[in-house]
Amino acid sequence: MFIHQAGKCLLAVIVAGSLLPGCATTGGATSDQQQTVAEGAVVGAVLGGLLGAAVSDNKGRGALVGAAAGGLIGAGIGSSIAERKAQYANEEDFLIAEIQRNQEFIEEADAQNRQLYQEIARLDRESQRLARDYRAGRASRDAMTRQKAGLEQRLAKAKQVNSLTEKQLADANQVYQESRQKRGPQDKYTQQLESNVLKLKETRQQSDQNVVSLQRVYDSMSI
Repeated sequence: MFIHQAGKCLLAVIVAGSLLPGCATTGGATSDQQQTVAEGAVVGAVLGGLLGAAVSDNKGRGALVGAAAGGLIGAGIGSSIAERKAQYANEEDFLIAEIQRNQEFIEEADAQNRQLYQEIARLDRESQRLARDYRAGRASRDAMTRQKAGLEQRLAKAKQVNSLTEKQLADANQVYQESRQKRGPQDKYTQQLESNVLKLKETRQQSDQNVVSLQRVYDSMSI
């Protein structure tokens, strides 16, 4: 039964992916830019379809909706990659630039994640103490409001880092998959891109945790 449902969902994903704008070729040939956009759309459609099927009660409909949304996002990522690729004379220069771009992002995002992580423990202690004082009548409502406003700002920052990391990971993974397909898994650039993707997953995991922890602290400050 499960295999039958999975097969139906996969078929829905494939159908939705094939209907996405820009995936079809014209005259039997596409430019490298069109191919990059199309590949991004198809990968996004497949991932979106699987996710949609997983979270929806109606598996087939969930797969179709998820595939359409994922395809549009994937096409946007593919278009962004194609635009950057057009700036370089050859593929090697593009890949070198992408690897450097990923490494710089990881360094900056990790620094922000570490700073937020260190702040969370302090904010948690401060918030718990203030909440106890407020309930005991030793702290004012204004003090609670100011604390919540500060937490809200940090939560917004954590969510921004998380969102940017998600986008960078999707982007880096698309470049990696394309390099793996064209140049093979043993290619030195492919391997460096794979390392980027693994590190970005770790960065995303830390940013996910920061968001969850800050949201918990913020929610605990009920007035």
